[in-house]
Formats: sequence, C-alpha cells, structure tokens
Amino acid sequence: MIQLIDDENQILITIDNNDLYFKAMGHITANLCFPLRDMVLKRLSLFTCPFEIFFDLSETKYMDSTFLGILVGLEKKLHGTFGNHLYIINPNEISVKLMKNMGLDRFLKIVCQDVEKNLHYELFDEDVQVNELEKCKIVLTSHKELSALSDENKKKFELLQEVLEKEIKDKQK
Repeated sequence: MIQLIDDENQILITIDNNDLYFKAMGHITANLCFPLRDMVLKRLSLFTCPFEIFFDLSETKYMDSTFLGILVGLEKKLHGTFGNHLYIINPNEISVKLMKNMGLDRFLKIVCQDVEKNLHYELFDEDVQVNELEKCKIVLTSHKELSALSDENKKKFELLQEVLEKEIKDKQK
C-alpha cells in the first residue's frame, strides 16, 4: 500500500485479482504524480502475468497536465508490455471535460457508467523520494506524451518542453 495524500487531495490504491485500482480524489497535480508513476512502473517490471489498471475519477475535482500525461505513458507501457489497458472508470463531468480537452478520450479506455465493485481502497504507505532532476524529467516526459496525441497539444506544450529540456541540461552539469 502506498500513501499519496495532501489533505483532501489524494490517490488511493487497492489490488483485486492482480489488477491495480486507483481512486483519484480532489486536485491531482504533479506532486502527487511523481511517486505514483515510479510505483506503477516498478510493478509493471515485477509482474509476470498480465494485469490491468483502473483509475476511478468519480471524486476528482481537477487534474493537471502532468497527471494526464502520466496516464498516457502508463497506458502505452501497460499495452506494450501485456497488451492490456489502463481504464478510466466512473469519471465525473469535470474529468471527462479535462480528458477531452487534451484528446485523451480518443486514446484511453473510458467507461462512463458506474463500475460497481466492492473495493476497499487504502492510502499508500511507501515513501518514494524523487529528486528535482527526476521531477523535471517526469514532467517533460508527461508533456511529450500529451504532445504526441495532437498538434494542438504540441503547440500548447512546446515552450514548456523547451524550458524543461534546458533546466534538465543545466541540472546535469
């Protein structure tokens, strides 16, 4: 179990039949995403049997572009490794609007009806430390994933990517 909590802004997790279920609550921003990405990628490398990832967005009030880009990257990695998918379940109106704005509705599997499962989510308890250089790399990768989805996204994030690439280069000196 891993804890990603910032007052009411949190990501919860549970495992059911080897599938990972997450519940994103409140405002989901980059700071909550850094340990999430590392943990999921670590699990992907450790699992030998196929599994799927589900994100419940029923209680999400906001998602930043870093989080959305991480979803795209995790879908690509999961599909490339196992041929399975990352599913968005129970998205609320705000979540659907934010995903459509970035073109994720054409890329991710979004299940708009309620998915009823008796899951017992828990807070994470792992403390994953990510240094500033790695944070920059994660934000850059997330925005490259979003930029690859459409020309509109590419234009939105072009300047940010240039700034991040410069910052990464400077930090590596």
